[in-house]
Amino acid sequence: MTLYREAHVFDLPVFVSLDKDLFPYSPWTAGQYKEEFSSPTRHFVVAVDEEQSIIGYAGVFAPGETEADILTVGVVPEHRGKGIAKELMALITNWAKVQGSTAMMLEVKTDNVDAIGLYESLGYLKINLRKNYFGAGLDALVMRKELK
Repeated sequence: MTLYREAHVFDLPVFVSLDKDLFPYSPWTAGQYKEEFSSPTRHFVVAVDEEQSIIGYAGVFAPGETEADILTVGVVPEHRGKGIAKELMALITNWAKVQGSTAMMLEVKTDNVDAIGLYESLGYLKINLRKNYFGAGLDALVMRKELK
């Protein structure tokens, strides 16, 4: 059974470790996560398994009456396909709505067809392409969802 909770600062080492595995082309450092966690306009949530191990996480930047930016969404490979990313997306979207956000924005690697499919199923539209966003030769699709 998967449970969801707000992330805590003591989760940071796990985030940094998982980022190296899930996003080897652009992992965040502990310093980057500490900075993000310290801001009231950022919100992070985690999914945990029966042993309370983090198996997924997501973060959003929602400054208020404008669009929110999804900072990260990751699920460990052995737990994919179980709706965890969808639930994490719902949690950060709901939080962004409470902050007054008008839309959600994200960047996703153009070859990440599973994530793109998830985002499209949630109502995100492809609006732009950013060349080399994740590094040389690693392009990103920019996707957006209006919040009503």
